[in-house]
Amino acid sequence: MDNSPPTSEDLQRLRATIEELTARLHSEQKSHYEDLHEFAYAVSHDLREPLRIVSSYTQLLDRRYRAALDGEAQEFMQYILDAVTRMDRLLADLLTYSHQFRASGQVLAPVDAEAALAGVLLTLEKAIHESRAEITHDPLPSVPVDFNQLSQLFRQLIANAITFRGTEAPCIHISAAEQDESVLFSVRDNGIGIEPRFHEQIFGVFKRLHGREYPGSGIGLAICKRIVEQHGGKIWVESEAGQGATFRFTFPN
Repeated sequence: MDNSPPTSEDLQRLRATIEELTARLHSEQKSHYEDLHEFAYAVSHDLREPLRIVSSYTQLLDRRYRAALDGEAQEFMQYILDAVTRMDRLLADLLTYSHQFRASGQVLAPVDAEAALAGVLLTLEKAIHESRAEITHDPLPSVPVDFNQLSQLFRQLIANAITFRGTEAPCIHISAAEQDESVLFSVRDNGIGIEPRFHEQIFGVFKRLHGREYPGSGIGLAICKRIVEQHGGKIWVESEAGQGATFRFTFPN
């Protein structure tokens, strides 16, 4: 058995082997991402097209034959339209969920979290106005995160806070605190809150606590979790039933 120390040539060959394996892994990973995106798009498009046809022809039947239909038949047609709308929303959210990937080793430049939040508030302007929501925020730092995914994260958490509101108008506050190796963001609301026993369950795919009482597909928080974890952070909720909720998530700085 040769116990002699490795030579510089041995180390160079080992380094070259590691670099080759790393490059191959990144290439295969990128290929898998592309295949997944293509599959998700094809499934979503192919399934949503028949839904649009069902919806269009149901509405056409309603317009042409409403006078000849009794109340029960009209109610059945509304059931069809509601089911189609829910399925279309579900497929759209599944497509969004499947796209929350980024290649490992990708270097991200810092982006302005306040700019991302400002854009989200513009897109949610109608919902904010209709719910009379008050949204405030502290100064937010720049973080090395994909801008679109950070926007998606803010949008989902704020939209949830508006949806799951109590009897009072929503009050939502976004803050951030820089820690040793990360930035801790918090999104606090005064909504209906979440029982502690559901704090982990809500981040799973298709996990809905309120049935059809509130709109949604049950994928939104799973999207948030995937975005945060893809960037090496963590997300959790602090809440009690009837006492609002604070969603916290970290990103490495």
